[in-house]
Amino acid sequence: MLIKAFGSYWNPDIVDWGSKGPGNKGTLSGKVKINGKTLTVDMWEAKALYVLSEEFRCVYVGQAFDRPLGPRLRDHLTDRFAGRWDMFSWFSISNITKTGKISFPGQRQVSPAIVMDTLEALAILVADPALNRKRESIPSGIEVIQAKSQHPKTVRHYLETILSRLDET
Repeated sequence: MLIKAFGSYWNPDIVDWGSKGPGNKGTLSGKVKINGKTLTVDMWEAKALYVLSEEFRCVYVGQAFDRPLGPRLRDHLTDRFAGRWDMFSWFSISNITKTGKISFPGQRQVSPAIVMDTLEALAILVADPALNRKRESIPSGIEVIQAKSQHPKTVRHYLETILSRLDET
């Protein structure tokens, strides 16, 4: 198993982005089914590939390895990609435990067939080629469905905070 968990077309407007700076962690909250139980999992610290999309069209692909998924995505709210994407997908190599926590993937051996199946699935999911009839899924990956955040620190709140700080200067 190469990809341990994935989320498709998440809405950045309902993510708790926290705030920039050390210790100001946000939350990438999702729901997973493990052993017949629905658990909440926070993918903020995950190691992953991610795709920024605008109206379901891929506009950028990046990786979150040295810096976790949450901070990488949060940076794109205010960098050169700001306002140019309205959803994101991610494909994590981090493990999800039976209690809904994530852990560092560590070393593992993956067969060449699994690598090829996973790469094909990723390419089809990201590119959505017109002539592919097959709708792909990630081999043995757990799908994480985005949880609706009730937290006030959404994209709108995050950007309003930045604007208010600019007005103060």
